[in-house]
Amino acid sequence: MATVVLVGRPNTGKSTLFNRLVGGRVAITLREPGITRDRIIRTAEWLGRRFQVIDTGGLVPGSEDKISRQIGLQVAIALEEADVVVLVTDGREGLVPLDEEVADRLRRGGKRFLVAVNKRDVKKEFDTSEFHATGGEQVFSISAEHGIGVDELLDAIIKRLPEADSKTERHAVSLAILGRPNVGKSSFLNSLLGDERAIVTDIPGTTRDVVEEKFTLENRTYRLLDTAGIRKHAKVQDAVEYYSVSRAMDVVRDCDVVLLMTDITEGPTRQDKKLAGMIAEHGKGLVFVGNKRDLVPSGLESKVQDWATDQLEFVGFVPIVYTSALLNQGVVDAVRRAGQVYDAGGRQLGKAVLRTAVVDKVQDRPPSFRTKVLAMAQVGTRPPVFRVKLSRKEQLSPAYERFLASAVRDCFGFEGYPVRLRVGG
Repeated sequence: MATVVLVGRPNTGKSTLFNRLVGGRVAITLREPGITRDRIIRTAEWLGRRFQVIDTGGLVPGSEDKISRQIGLQVAIALEEADVVVLVTDGREGLVPLDEEVADRLRRGGKRFLVAVNKRDVKKEFDTSEFHATGGEQVFSISAEHGIGVDELLDAIIKRLPEADSKTERHAVSLAILGRPNVGKSSFLNSLLGDERAIVTDIPGTTRDVVEEKFTLENRTYRLLDTAGIRKHAKVQDAVEYYSVSRAMDVVRDCDVVLLMTDITEGPTRQDKKLAGMIAEHGKGLVFVGNKRDLVPSGLESKVQDWATDQLEFVGFVPIVYTSALLNQGVVDAVRRAGQVYDAGGRQLGKAVLRTAVVDKVQDRPPSFRTKVLAMAQVGTRPPVFRVKLSRKEQLSPAYERFLASAVRDCFGFEGYPVRLRVGG
C-alpha cells in the first residue's frame, strides 16, 4: 500500500492533520510540544484510492535530548517507506530556521515533498510565499483543525502516489499489546518486527500514542497495536497520560486479541489482574505474556511459573507465554498462541454437538431440584456465547453457571476467551 509521511518540527499540527486525513481522533492532540513520539500508521481513502498515512514525532535535528534523537530515528525510518512526504509548518509563526533545517534534511535525503502551511485563519488567508524557499514541489495553505485547504492537498497527494496494487489484503488479526509502563511492550514489538519500530528508552511512559504495524507470520497477517502503559488511576497525573490510557482502552474494545504483558519478576501484580478481568469483561481474546524471563534466577523458573499460574487462576482459561523481548525469546510463540486463541474464539458449534457433548453429561447436576438444562445453542463467537434453555424460567446460580461454562470449555476448549451463558427459550 502506498505511504504518505507527515514530518515537521514540534507543534505545527501534524497530528491534527493526520486525524483529518484518516477520519478520526487517532493521534493525541494537545497544546503541548512533543506529544507524538512514535510514528503512528493508519489507512486513509480519497477519491477511491486507499493509502496509509504515517504521523511522526516533531523533528529537532541535532538535538542531544534522548527522546528527540529517537524521534529523529523514527522519521528516518518513515522516510525510507514514504511515497509522498508532506512537510507541515505553522503559518502563524512563519518560516523559522528549524523549518528550513528540516526541509534541508529532506532535500539532502533526495526526497521531494509538499509543504502544508497549517493554522490558516478561518476568515482570512496568510502569505505563504516565503515557504517556497523550503524547496517543496507545491505549497498549500491549510487549516487542519477546520479542514480548509485539505482537499487540495489530498488531490496533490493522490497524483503523486504510485500505481495501486490490484491484490486485495487478507483480513488481519488485530493484536493489542497492553500492560503497565516499562514492562517491555515496545521492545516486544521491535523484537518481533526486527527494527526500531517503537521508541525504547528506560524512561517510563515513553509510548503515548497507539503504534500500529502489520506483519505476516506463517501465512497469517497480523495488525499489532502497541499502547501506552496503563498505570493505576491515582497515578494518571497529567492530561497527556490520561488520553494515552483512554486511547489504550479504546484499542482493547476494537482489537481481536490482547497480549497482556507483565514483568514476570514483579507480576502478575494487582493491576495486571485488574486489567485481565477488564479484558475478559469486554469479551476479548487474551494471552498473558510474562516478559523478562531472562531476569529470573536460574533454578527458580518453574516456581515463578507455578506462582503466576496460581495468581491468574480466576482467568484459568488464559494461556501464559514466557518471553524475553530483549533476547527475542518466546516472542513469536506469543503471537502464534494469539492466532490460535483467535481461531478458537471463532468456532461455531451446532445444537446436536452441544447436546451430545455437554447437555447429556450435565443432567445429573441440575441447577436446582426444580429445574434442569434442556438444551443449549451457540448464539455468538469471539467471545463464544451460548443460550441455555431450562425446564423452568429461572436464572442460573453463579456457581452452576461456572460449572456449565467449564463443561463447555472441557469439551471444546475456547482457550483465551470467556464463555458466556444466557438463559432463554
